[in-house]
Amino acid sequence: MKVRVGLLTIALGATLGLAACGSGDSESKDKSMNEEKVSMSAQNEKISSMAMLSGAGKHQVSGKATIKDNKLMLTDFKTDEGPDLHVYLTKGDDVKNGMEISTIDLKDTTQTFDLPDQDISKYDTVMIYCEKAHEIFGQGMLTDKMSASDMSMMKGNFSGVGKHMVSGMVDVSNTDLKLSDFKTDEGPDLHVYLTKGGDIDTGKEVSKIDLKAAEQTFSLDGIDPADYDTVVIYCKKAHEAFGEAKLS
Repeated sequence: MKVRVGLLTIALGATLGLAACGSGDSESKDKSMNEEKVSMSAQNEKISSMAMLSGAGKHQVSGKATIKDNKLMLTDFKTDEGPDLHVYLTKGDDVKNGMEISTIDLKDTTQTFDLPDQDISKYDTVMIYCEKAHEIFGQGMLTDKMSASDMSMMKGNFSGVGKHMVSGMVDVSNTDLKLSDFKTDEGPDLHVYLTKGGDIDTGKEVSKIDLKAAEQTFSLDGIDPADYDTVVIYCKKAHEAFGEAKLS
C-alpha cells in the first residue's frame, strides 16, 4: 500500500513538473512573440516611403500613397468604382504573396490605415485590388525614402473632435502653415497646434486663429514641421481639442 502511495506521489509530482515546464515554455514563447512584434513595429516606424498611384488597364486610379510612422496613408485618392476594393502591399504584381492592409472607401480622398506588426520592407508596391473580380485596379512603386520636398510639403483634411464641427484643409511647408476652406465651431481662445499624434502637451503652438477667416497663413519660424504629424485646433481656455487633421 505504501509502495502504491509512493508511486502515485512520484507520478503526480512528475505531472505537475511537466505542466510547470509547459507553462514556462508557453510564457517564454508568448514573451518572445511579443518582443518580436515590438521590434517589428519599431523597425516599421523607421520606414518612410511613397508611391504615386496610377490605373491598371482600363481603370482610373490616382493619388499618393505614403508609408510613415507605421501607417499607410492615401491622399488625393480617386478610383473607379468596383466591388470589394482593398489596398495591398506587394512585391511587384504578386498579390497572392502580398499583405492585405484594408478595404478602402471609394469616395474618401484621404484615408489612413494602421500597418500590421509584420516586415513591410520586402514590399515595393502599393496596390488597389478588387478581390471579388481578382483584378488590379491601380498601383504605384514605392520609393525607398521620401525626398526633402515631399517631407517639407504635407497636407491634411480637418475633421471635428467629439461634438465639434471643424472642416477644411491644411498645408504645411518648411516655413508656413496654411488653412484653406476652413470652418470651425465658435469657441473662446482657439489656437492651431502642430502635434505628434494629437498630443498637445508635447506639441507646438503655432498661432491663435480667426474663427471667421476661411483662408489663414501662419509662419513656422523656429518650428521643424518634420517632427509632427497632426494639426490640432485647440481651445486653450477649455483645454479641449475642437478638430484635427492628419498630415501626409
